Amino acid sequence: MEEKPQIHYRWKEISDLPADVEIFRDRELESLFQVWSDRKIEFGDSDSVKNFSVQLAREWAIETGIIEGVYTLDRGITQTLIERGINSAYIPHDATNHDPELVARTIQAHAEVLDGLFAFIRGERDLTTGYVKELHAALLRYEDTVVVFDRLGNKFETALEKGAYKTQPNNPRRPDGSLHEYCPPEHVASEMDRLIELHRQHETRRVPAHIEAAWLHHAFTQIHSFQDGNGRVARTLASLVGIKSGFFPLVIHRDIRERYIDALESADHGQLGTLVSLFSQIQKRALTKAIGTAAEVKPVTSVEQAVAITRDLLFDIGKMTPPEYLAAKQIAEDLLRLTTNRLRDVAGLLARDIARASSVFRFNSGRIDNPPVQELRTIGVRMGYDPNPREYNAALVLLLGSPNTDTRIFVSFHAIGSAFRGLLAVVVYLQGSTGDPVMLCDDVFRISYQDAIKEIAPRYQKWLEDAVIKGIAEWRKTLV
Repeated sequence: MEEKPQIHYRWKEISDLPADVEIFRDRELESLFQVWSDRKIEFGDSDSVKNFSVQLAREWAIETGIIEGVYTLDRGITQTLIERGINSAYIPHDATNHDPELVARTIQAHAEVLDGLFAFIRGERDLTTGYVKELHAALLRYEDTVVVFDRLGNKFETALEKGAYKTQPNNPRRPDGSLHEYCPPEHVASEMDRLIELHRQHETRRVPAHIEAAWLHHAFTQIHSFQDGNGRVARTLASLVGIKSGFFPLVIHRDIRERYIDALESADHGQLGTLVSLFSQIQKRALTKAIGTAAEVKPVTSVEQAVAITRDLLFDIGKMTPPEYLAAKQIAEDLLRLTTNRLRDVAGLLARDIARASSVFRFNSGRIDNPPVQELRTIGVRMGYDPNPREYNAALVLLLGSPNTDTRIFVSFHAIGSAFRGLLAVVVYLQGSTGDPVMLCDDVFRISYQDAIKEIAPRYQKWLEDAVIKGIAEWRKTLV
């Protein structure tokens, strides 16, 4: 008789958000969104805005399948598809693990679902269980079979019913042999009804989009309503929430798959904040890129537009200082002073506890006269934004000197985008004697003209502290 596997996670009914969702709010995201909202009026339907939206939609359509293992796709070919369009002719046989024609059709099905979300929102339809079933059928249009699990976790292949709730348990077996339980088939319909009702209540409460997207995504994955394709449906629902509020589709890239899974598991154990933070970070990166790349303007058709173009030209060539710049710059200078004091304290602490006992160690900190630029290009590619040190560039350094090598922790403040739009970024990275910079922050810290120093300083202090702790830990590895 086969022994029953252990249960890693036991299914329970979905739970509501707390009455007070203030703990989940991301004021940096809200500030950044306000900048984008203001600038969208100026950018209008420019080619750069349209191109950014089209490419982001293609990326969503591609990555939502990759992260589920529906297909694999070479990174270079992925970029080609994002830039040129979804076409099997661009996919060599050695760039994927399936027939290129099938992969292209599957990606196109994903893209059409995303297009349908915009039409759904324009039609002011309410989210229903029927529409969720429609999404499932459309997302899995080109998939005919699915691997299912029996109650002991053994898997077998069966026909895939598209747009129909599961009839078999779909509890995956983890690498250690234990099971992760999802909602039993007999409870799916009632749980989905509850999901939709709670979502409607959240809309009435005006729960912020990034919080609602995380809650809806996680609650749906706990139910795991369909035999297969639940991850894609969950990300579609999260994107629907974001798009309805003016945000971008939620792109979970393959590079953050582990963070994504870890955040979902944290939410399983009652810690939704990790998933909210991840979704917020993804939106902030999209907003940052949109603001930085949307520099083109529409053809001039009025005197007002002609004046605006002249004004922006004077801004860009430095003949005028935009009011937004002054506000963002002042906040940056305030945070630079705060950083100077904190790094000086850290250097003093290291000198007292380490250098005083062994003279082979040296520690100091200070502002750099000529902040490094080359590293910012590497960081920009890695973090998904466009650094602009020409418009603003200031940096501080913490030197960690040891017998083996000198290690430096840099805190860099710089502008974002080809034309300055009142948006600055801060990054913290570690640089040894050789090699690329080691990032000490999961994401850039953004400063916008919408921010107030009283609100932004506490968030920045925590962000900086976490980065310096990580930097000291990285330096410690070089000592042994």
